[in-house]
Amino acid sequence: MTERVIRTTQAIALIGAYPPTAVLGIPLLYFRRRVGPPLANCAMVGAFVATFPWMCLVAFFGPDEAYAGDHITYQNGMMTWWGLLETVKSLAVTAVFGFAAGGLFWLVAAAGVKRQPVSETIPSKVFE
Repeated sequence: MTERVIRTTQAIALIGAYPPTAVLGIPLLYFRRRVGPPLANCAMVGAFVATFPWMCLVAFFGPDEAYAGDHITYQNGMMTWWGLLETVKSLAVTAVFGFAAGGLFWLVAAAGVKRQPVSETIPSKVFE
């Protein structure tokens, strides 16, 4: 059981945490002073961060056979049309919750934050 927990934690970190951090975090370091944190940006990033790991898990890891109710979702290691429909529904629900979480993040952390002029972000101007 302990080995299963450790391997699951590693898989979640490698697929669910590090790629979105690299894809979103590195560009945000560059754009942090140039782009303000409007509600739409925060909500869309929240939806992406919530959905991306599950898309990767569905794309790269799947069972040999699986069922949802009376319908076959995976057969011989391949996703069926019904499985695709179930996956899209699941990802849509995840995206909606991520969208709401991004909006909540904006409400708590970024509401009222003003964009700074670009001239204030240049280090040489700051020390003069």
